[in-house]
Amino acid sequence: MYIEMSTARVKSIRRSRVTSLSPTEGLIRPKLNKQDFSYLVQVGIGTFMDGFPRSKTYYLQLDTGSQISWIQCEGCINCLNQVDPPFPASQSTTYLPFLCTECPPDTICRNNKCVLDIEYVDGSKVSAIAAMEVFTFASQGESNHPIKNIVFGCGFDMQNFHEGGIDKNKLSGVMGMSNGLYGFMEQTKLIFSGMFSYCLQPIFTQGSSPMYLRFGNDVLPQPIQMQVTPIYKYDGEGEYYLNLQGISVGAQRLAIRPDIFAIKSDGTGGCIIDSGTTLSWIVTGAFNVFKDAIISFIKDSNRDNNWRKMRKHETEYKLCYQRYKLPNTIVLPVITFHFENNADYVIDVKQSFYLGTSSKGRDMVCLQYFESTIDHHDGVTYLGGVQQANKRIVYDLQNSLLHFGPADCSNEN
Repeated sequence: MYIEMSTARVKSIRRSRVTSLSPTEGLIRPKLNKQDFSYLVQVGIGTFMDGFPRSKTYYLQLDTGSQISWIQCEGCINCLNQVDPPFPASQSTTYLPFLCTECPPDTICRNNKCVLDIEYVDGSKVSAIAAMEVFTFASQGESNHPIKNIVFGCGFDMQNFHEGGIDKNKLSGVMGMSNGLYGFMEQTKLIFSGMFSYCLQPIFTQGSSPMYLRFGNDVLPQPIQMQVTPIYKYDGEGEYYLNLQGISVGAQRLAIRPDIFAIKSDGTGGCIIDSGTTLSWIVTGAFNVFKDAIISFIKDSNRDNNWRKMRKHETEYKLCYQRYKLPNTIVLPVITFHFENNADYVIDVKQSFYLGTSSKGRDMVCLQYFESTIDHHDGVTYLGGVQQANKRIVYDLQNSLLHFGPADCSNEN
């Protein structure tokens, strides 16, 4: 389940319509939650006359690689199992589906509804009614803050979503944070000036200290050690492409040509930062060099042979080591992604390696990076959510810049 959920989801929808937004005051600061291997945004959706608050609260996956937000709605077929009831769109006084006479591009009229068909590379699919609705977020104070006319998908057919198998699953859909025309940041650019930020706690750690998604003027001042690299768009799509120029394992910069990470003329390749992809994926030509360097580092740094490479995979991880004798310590390398503008993205050992227990009850260590092939991931290199933990990451979309630096994400206040 872990690896299936971490598979990069490549979106097929292209945007060509921007909705109007109501003027707003104050700053929103929605809470972020962890569930299994996802980061969830707490969002109020709709307007209801009974009870308080007026909206209904749902949890959407924080996905900087997705170009539209969607939520599972009432009357769904092949429904995603979730704790909260599906969104009751028919009861919301502000739910406004598009008419077939004005279907947005890349939707089709089906049963008198404009339908979005969203396909992901891991085999999961969503069919959703294209509509507009009020999204409500927590603010800095105690009040809630509504944003009107957000274009989203009201999902009625969800297939092959592994999240539905999680006990007490809270996830109800996706918060599309890309810069595509229907992405949340594009729709709200007049409000937040294309600025948002997050600081993610490691997915495997316990604890309840708050995390927040910050926008506009609420983006925290950047510490001195923040680095910056350009953000690129490809062919009008909204994914956040970065110019990856190399990778280091420990102190060794690997002999990988920078053009291996470049976007090809057919649209394959490139490097994307994507919070909705749990783990990181590296294009084939670089991954083989990377994996060999990891093996050599562990062999050279652990001469007592107390850890040995596992021949049989007990998980979906492709490179694991098992402890055979004491001591139980193992020396592992820091991984660095080298981006344009001499911006070094240093990934801590705890974000690069999974620490667990084998079927024999022995300590086990596994590499949390995977090979991105042309056939399965279009050869795209993904910087996934696990490898973004304990970093303050700031997206400045007006200036097409990504700022990042080390941070203690357990102290967000």
